[in-house]
Amino acid sequence: MRDKYILAVDDSRTNLQIIRGILEGTYTLMLAISGETALKYIDRRRPDLILLDLMMPGMSGRETYAEIRKKPGCGEIPVIFLTASRDEDLEVECLNMGATDFIAKPIVAEILERRIERALMPADIRKEMSGELKEKSAEIERLSLQAVGAIAQALEARDPMTRGHSLRVAECSRAIAEEMDFSPETVEQIYQTAMLHDVGKIGIPDSILKKEGRLTPEEYKSIKEHTTIGANILGAISSIGYLEDGARYHHERYDGNGYPRGLRGREIPVVGRIIAVADVFDALVSRRYYKTRMDREAARKEILSGAGTQFDPEIVSVFIRLLDIGKIPDYSGDGDPDPADADSGGRPGDQGSDRGRHERRQK
Repeated sequence: MRDKYILAVDDSRTNLQIIRGILEGTYTLMLAISGETALKYIDRRRPDLILLDLMMPGMSGRETYAEIRKKPGCGEIPVIFLTASRDEDLEVECLNMGATDFIAKPIVAEILERRIERALMPADIRKEMSGELKEKSAEIERLSLQAVGAIAQALEARDPMTRGHSLRVAECSRAIAEEMDFSPETVEQIYQTAMLHDVGKIGIPDSILKKEGRLTPEEYKSIKEHTTIGANILGAISSIGYLEDGARYHHERYDGNGYPRGLRGREIPVVGRIIAVADVFDALVSRRYYKTRMDREAARKEILSGAGTQFDPEIVSVFIRLLDIGKIPDYSGDGDPDPADADSGGRPGDQGSDRGRHERRQK
């Protein structure tokens, strides 16, 4: 690429020599010690790319950039700013000015080389590659969701008593998120997260999940691990980073007495606070090995009584409004035995309250 001409502008001769050492032999270089010198070089020959130090005495990098853009034929030259500052606002400012990129000092050879290659790439090729990358990312995300969704389906297939629970919790969570005016993208993320909130139960033995009697303290401790197991499974999907919060935090309580981390109030991610309400309601109106169904009015009272202690009161208010106007579907009469977090017998960890029983064994 010796046919590509790069102008490097920096008031430090050391930095200019570093740039020369990295790029010489690959590009034709012109090194300028000041903005004024750089402008004179540009008058002689239009560069294909400019590396421009932001902080220079005399004519600053910003001023030099402005003067370069005024020159005929120089409005589209890629300009990469160089600076020792770590201020993120400064980087945003440079990009808003129209700079192509921003590289922090000290200069790393591989970073400099890759950024220059990208900047010199024809615009149509960059656009095409960007589109292909987005398509690949979307495909990876879709396949990842399918894989984890298959795990969730396998979990529910193990236990007819919980079949359909995840879907109902997801639909209820989506309704709450829509009512709270989240963006369509965020609503969809909350739905996907809620669909997979219980995926960690794949690591809990059936002897505990399907136990009809009281849980021992050891069994209760084991079942609480499903939040961490699920978060670890979902957290491994780096392309969909938002999924793990639902699994990890849907058993946190607003008063700080939940698990696994004992977060309080708004320390709990909003997706965890939303799923908590949807999860417990579906649990209350469903049948489990260790409990019978609760009617919707009784379940409504249970959710209301948990506002400010177990649940975020704002989310409870939204949920009750949706319930009262019929936007939370009635699954209780569909004949399909389903999950719940309520329990008529009381198990270890309930702290003596009905709502506490919803959290121990959950669903």
